[in-house]
Order: sequence, then structure tokens, then C-alpha cells
Amino acid sequence: MATNPTAGRSLHGNIASPETATEAAVEWTTEDFLAAEPYPMPEITDEMIQEFLDATASPAVRGGSSTPGGPPSAGGPGDGTAEPLAGHPYPPPFNEHEVLVPYTTYPFCTIGKLFFKQGGGSWQASAAAIGKNGLWTAGHCVHSGNGQPSGWSTNFVFVPAYKDGAAPFGQFTARQLCCRTNWYQHGNPGGLFEDMGAAIMNPLNGRMLSQVVGWLGFAWNFPRNQVWTSLGYHGGRMWQDTAPYANDGSVPGSPPTIGIGGSMTDSGGPWVLGLGSTNYVNGNNSYKQPLEIYSPYFGDNAHSLKQEVVK
Repeated sequence: MATNPTAGRSLHGNIASPETATEAAVEWTTEDFLAAEPYPMPEITDEMIQEFLDATASPAVRGGSSTPGGPPSAGGPGDGTAEPLAGHPYPPPFNEHEVLVPYTTYPFCTIGKLFFKQGGGSWQASAAAIGKNGLWTAGHCVHSGNGQPSGWSTNFVFVPAYKDGAAPFGQFTARQLCCRTNWYQHGNPGGLFEDMGAAIMNPLNGRMLSQVVGWLGFAWNFPRNQVWTSLGYHGGRMWQDTAPYANDGSVPGSPPTIGIGGSMTDSGGPWVLGLGSTNYVNGNNSYKQPLEIYSPYFGDNAHSLKQEVVK
């Protein structure tokens, strides 16, 4: 481990793991890929919701801010606002299907599978490239939420455009993991409202992650009434779920989480505004109920965490 004076200290509400030396990274084999279990997405029962009802109101919405994404050889597109929509009663509407275009095309090539070890198990989840060597996922994919340094994930690799065991762009190993301090300290359910995770990945063959696969833009302080496309994996294949805002979550903490319809069970995948046009990450698969998925609301907290890994 390299010396890192900021590891373990709160940085604007974020917390970082020790840095890992590049030469210490261990690649996963195809057999390792197939043996890794899907990381269980946290699930909130009606009893838990009742116990932890939070009466705080939604935050005042400012104009919203964003940074553009871009394909491997071009800059990113522009504006990503959406018309406001009404919420939806349970079960909310959604359109979910396997991604049918080649995963190696932008913007799908920015999304891939995570493989990591945590709590004695080998796990798989989803993540997305967000610029330079930065990666975005759920907080519970980078740290167990137990408040301890031992909770950080290890052997953490990102395989963009993964499909059925294939790694067309190779494996990117992690230099440092980051999450929100509230997730680190409180976990499930007390930290779910900030269940955001990020990582600084090592370059591969001298090239940054964004140079190889491009990157998604990033939006924060946007209105809640949007239509997102949630992306993640079922087994070896990538799936997408397009759905409008349904409701605010009821887990403790403020700002409240955001719910959409869907049956995704893969942790960490991005919620994208304007998939194929603006390509803004504006949420991540955090926890679920049957036929609903929830994400933290992306405010200044999400932007702050993004800045920790995109420097």
C-alpha cells in the first residue's frame, strides 16, 4: 500500500481508502468472473420503511448543473434538462430489456462489470466511466458500510463492455476507492440516502480509462421529475430499464432517495439522463423493493464525490 495522508479522513463528506500500488493489482481470470456472485442489492421491507420513516421535505431545486461526457475520440454533447412529470403509484411503469447494440459502441462501452472481494466473498456488480480515470458505482460496492477500514472492497477491477466472460477493453484495476462518509459509517438503512461510490482506476497500457472507452457526463441538483435509463447486468448480459420518476424513498436521511419502476437486481449501475444524447449520470442502482429501484438524489454531495476521482 502506498502512503496516503487523506485515507480514512472525511473530505467534504467523502472518505477514501488507502491507495494501492499498481504493481499490487491482481487480474481476474474468466473462471473468476464466472464464479463471482451478484452482489445482493439492499432491499427495504415495509417494516423497515415504517421503522425508519423520515419526514424531511424534498430540497429546494436550483437550476441544476452538469458536466458533459464524451466518446473515446470526441467531446460530449450538451443540455440535459427534461420536462417535469407526475409521480406514479405502485407498481410504477417501466420498459426493461437487454441491450441489443454492440456493447463496444458509445455510450454503452463506458458501462461494465465490477469484480471485487468484500466480507470473504467474490462479487460482481456494475459501474460506469465518468471521466479521466474516474469510475462511478454504488457505495456498497466499494465499502460494506460497517464504519471500519476493513470494510473496503479489495481486488477491485472494472471490465468495460463485459459480455459473457469477454473483456474487449481489458481489466482496469483500482488505485483508490471513495464513498460518502454517511454510507461508510451508517450502511443499510441509515446511509442509503448517500449510497454512492467512486474509484480512481489505474491506466491500462499507458491509457486512461476515458481514453479507451470515453466517459459519461454528470448532472446534479436537477429536478426529481425526470426520465432515466438505468443500466446494469443480468448474468453476463447488459440490460437497460427506462422509467420516469415514481416517488421519493422513505429511508432515513435528507435529501430523500428517488424511486423508479424496474426489476433490476444488479447493484451500482448508472441512471442516465438522455441515453444516446446528453448521457448524464444522475443516479445509481442502490436498493430495491419488488418492481421498484431507488437511487440517492444527486445534489452537491454527488458532485463532491465525483470531484474526488476526476482530477
